[in-house]
Amino acid sequence: MRSFIYYTVFILSMLFVSIAVGQVIHMSDGENISRLPGDELHAQWSSDNKSILFKSINNGNIDLCIYQMELDTIFSISNSDYNFNNPVWHPDGDKIVFDSDKNGIEYLYSIDIKTNEVKPLFNRKIRCRNASFSASSRQVYFAGYDELAERWEIYSYDFIYDNLNKLTSFKLGCSNPEISNDGKLIAYCKENPFNGTKNIDVINWYGEPVISFNEFSAESPMWNTSGFKLYFISKKDNKYGELYSIWKDGSHLVRLTNDTIKIQDISVSSDESNIAISALILNSWDIIIASLD
Repeated sequence: MRSFIYYTVFILSMLFVSIAVGQVIHMSDGENISRLPGDELHAQWSSDNKSILFKSINNGNIDLCIYQMELDTIFSISNSDYNFNNPVWHPDGDKIVFDSDKNGIEYLYSIDIKTNEVKPLFNRKIRCRNASFSASSRQVYFAGYDELAERWEIYSYDFIYDNLNKLTSFKLGCSNPEISNDGKLIAYCKENPFNGTKNIDVINWYGEPVISFNEFSAESPMWNTSGFKLYFISKKDNKYGELYSIWKDGSHLVRLTNDTIKIQDISVSSDESNIAISALILNSWDIIIASLD
């Protein structure tokens, strides 16, 4: 009986260690898909995991690029009238949504991949950026500027009812909303401009608070496919930033990388087998694909 208890405790302790340590991903072991001059940032997997969307910055110009996995090629979508910031796939797969200051202020636009036609995402007088869609394309969530309060907050817009709703009220500003696939939870960053830090909060689609991760700085929140856990980047352990995951209830915090390479802008494939991330390599930001298996 005593040996059985010792054996059980040993197995449980080993399980705890494996959960606490997690797998270690090394950016240097990943595949660098960048073949362009300048910097490549804000990678976004397509829903079928066959393409990666990202922005390319070179000599002050910001273009959209798509890396095709099967062909191992990159093609560019450029338009001299626009700077393509924070690009994301539209759920229908035929359009890309981005923000640009073409008319003097940040606003959300969509571009048709086949025709290159660009048009405003909706028609409202609000500065807006950082679009995020659930699997349904009925609503878009974004960072919008509250002119009266003079700060960035998280908003939603309903395309069917033409409703614009402010979901947060944080005196220091908010950014980078990320909606779960089922449309029920929004993770976003609360910003502190005084010390340059960010923390992640989670709200539901009504704007009601769900959980705050205030015990560590964090940015670039990304839901897994089921919406059960978040991936994010934090400098809690070193100045370069590391990749972590955490369950949506705040448990099971796991560090996934151990590098001296600065990283930002994560995107996880829908099957959760790979991650695309921007890494600072030889003073240039490149897109790295690393395995999560």
